[in-house]
Amino acid sequence: MAAHSLQYKNGGNVPEGVGLLISILLRYAEVGSVYYWSERQALKFTFMLRGEADIERLRNNLPLALEVYHQLEGHTMHDCEIGCRSEDKIHVLTIVRDVDSMTQNEVGLIVDFVKRECAEFLVCDEVNLPEDELQFQEELIDHMLANIHNNVMDKNVVAVREEGRVLVFRN
Repeated sequence: MAAHSLQYKNGGNVPEGVGLLISILLRYAEVGSVYYWSERQALKFTFMLRGEADIERLRNNLPLALEVYHQLEGHTMHDCEIGCRSEDKIHVLTIVRDVDSMTQNEVGLIVDFVKRECAEFLVCDEVNLPEDELQFQEELIDHMLANIHNNVMDKNVVAVREEGRVLVFRN
């Protein structure tokens, strides 16, 4: 569907899996990077936190919130893993979720949960997209998540933010 795809400057279509990662970073400035893990068919979201964020509280409460969300939606969550690396007062929070049971609404829930629990500690880019562009990115994420279930990516892909840009690497 042409209305639901990203294009390179030269006019070619961006592969949907890559487009999914780009759209997540464009829509959610709070996400530092997103990694498609082909062996687990999962997405790994990375958030950067500074200061004395209550990581344990988040690690305990987010899986419960996601389980309740999936129960309300009538789905089963297959893979949910939350980790954190800390050095001094910098924390790298990672959340791994399988793509088979993930929806755009859940991506929004994860980001909103992290924002609510760690707002003053969250490191994020300043992104000022108009409301209609944010809505478009949400529609793209929803469309691409639905399609990735049928078209499994065979390579690991990571999209990261760097100085206001999104960089994508494949291996």
